[in-house]
Amino acid sequence: MGAITVAGLGGTAWADSAAAEVELVPVGASPVVVLPGAGVQPAAFPRQLAVQVQHAGADLPAGTEVAVTYDPRLYSPLPAAVATVGDRRLRTTSAITTDARTTLVTCTVTLTETVAAGGDPVVVVGTAYPVLYPRDLVVGPADATAAVGRENVKPSGRRSLQPRRPSTFGGAATPWGLEVSGVWSRYEWANGKRWYYYPAQVTLQSVGPGPVPEAVSFSVALDPQVVRDVRVTTARLNHKAHDAGVRLLSHTLTASLFETRWSTRVKLKSGDRLDLGLEVRTRRPTSDLRTIKHPLVGLIGMGNHITQRRTGRNSMSRTDSVGE
Repeated sequence: MGAITVAGLGGTAWADSAAAEVELVPVGASPVVVLPGAGVQPAAFPRQLAVQVQHAGADLPAGTEVAVTYDPRLYSPLPAAVATVGDRRLRTTSAITTDARTTLVTCTVTLTETVAAGGDPVVVVGTAYPVLYPRDLVVGPADATAAVGRENVKPSGRRSLQPRRPSTFGGAATPWGLEVSGVWSRYEWANGKRWYYYPAQVTLQSVGPGPVPEAVSFSVALDPQVVRDVRVTTARLNHKAHDAGVRLLSHTLTASLFETRWSTRVKLKSGDRLDLGLEVRTRRPTSDLRTIKHPLVGLIGMGNHITQRRTGRNSMSRTDSVGE
């Protein structure tokens, strides 16, 4: 699953004829963007597997069953399903089964107490979880659905819990992603008893399948007690020298932070690798460092792209410097 946005509630789902007085209403207002693959629309899925059972005209008797079916590639079930009315938790039992043919999972929640008319319980069985590259492209994701049965009538006539698809998700597109890695150098002082790590090379790798839509930019945040200057001195695209158009956008210098921000004019295609060599000038601390700003290199200015893949590697850092 890719980026996450916030939108309105999904539409109403109506229960089957076995529970004609019951209305199922999806719960949750933050659709998750699911990236199915190249050349298709990013799909909208509920963030939370939850449904409200509205039954204004009749009690819900003990034995009422609410079944929610979902794609296990997208959702993680709660240790135990939860049903509440207001701030009160209802007594329930739950069971999870997997369809051997479709691999879809169904969590069936059974109310073991009667719920009076007008007390509309909310049943929650699981939540969406982020999937990182390379498993983040979920091909053919199955809709989440719910159904209700009463008085030992098994749930049937499933209705979709899918939210409305926000227009901001856009049309057919191809996902893209970036990974940040690099090479660290170690500066030592106090006869090797103190040291600090700083980046000597920053590598930006496009994992595709589509091209990166913008020229890549990044920031380098270091400790000014140890570092006095940073320059980008070399650029190689796919292991060949390249004029990447690297430019210093800005720098910030305080007592505890020295940060530089850099832009390039390189738009990486799928599989492209951009290696940037850094020259870092250091200074020798005159005393122990009571605090250390650990080095951090990260992407900047890439926008809030719905189709950006979650690589889990949008930055790199070290936390093992020793200053005292």
